[in-house]
Amino acid sequence: MEPLSIAVISGAAGGVAGVFSKEVWDLGKNWINSYFKDHAPKAIAKAEQNSLDFLVQLAQRVKTLEEQGEQHREIITESLNQPDFSALLQKAWMSSAQTEDKQKHELLARLVADRLTKETESMFALASKKACDAVSMLTINQMRILGLLILQGRLQPSPFPPVKMSQEEFNKWYVEYLMDSMQVYQHLTISPLDMVHLEALSCISTSGISTADNLRHMLYVKKESGMTFDHKLFTSTELDKKMEELWEGHLNSVSPTSIGELIGIYVSDMLRNTTTSLEGWGESNHITVTLDT
Repeated sequence: MEPLSIAVISGAAGGVAGVFSKEVWDLGKNWINSYFKDHAPKAIAKAEQNSLDFLVQLAQRVKTLEEQGEQHREIITESLNQPDFSALLQKAWMSSAQTEDKQKHELLARLVADRLTKETESMFALASKKACDAVSMLTINQMRILGLLILQGRLQPSPFPPVKMSQEEFNKWYVEYLMDSMQVYQHLTISPLDMVHLEALSCISTSGISTADNLRHMLYVKKESGMTFDHKLFTSTELDKKMEELWEGHLNSVSPTSIGELIGIYVSDMLRNTTTSLEGWGESNHITVTLDT
């Protein structure tokens, strides 16, 4: 099974990404054999299968990066010779080996692929290693809490507002954006233990005081837009009531850390089929998200 599986992955990726995938698999097997050396053979086999699913997703992302030009091909080729990147890859590999969850595999694969184009001492490089550790110890529900927290406080669509819109058109567009953005969280549940666990993993910090007068102030008032939003178009909906309940009950006195923010951005993109630019991440009050069409 193993030779055929890795052959299929590296063959499908082809080029530099294919070679990268084969080298990663060889490294990953050694990491698993070392970590699980005293475990049952079936546990080792399952760990390898889980990490193989992660590698499929990573190979696809590295292939996309390779297609962007010669400079990126050189980065990929040299990446495994860089100790900082190799350490991140090992963390992601071992995290993926311990779960069957494909959403976690997807998130870990993006963390590793995005790290390829970041400087070693960048904020992303530093936060991504801790994020890999945290992902393995979070429930999917807790990851979604981070996604909602980021949406409420940090993400905004780009361009904002869309060009050449009348006030009426803006109201219609924005309420549709809010509904689409938040409906993926309409069944989210948050317990006090969730928040304690997120703080224990350094994903959030608790201030003890409200970070905004209310959810609507944070979400809907965009002074820089030059537009005013008619709140009643959204606040009369059941979805708004649910968001207010989550906000007032748990989220209005916490802030995401760099680790929680990074995980939250990826979760938000994964759930909403969006692509968030991390250019200048850590340097701006807002992070722009490009909506896929």
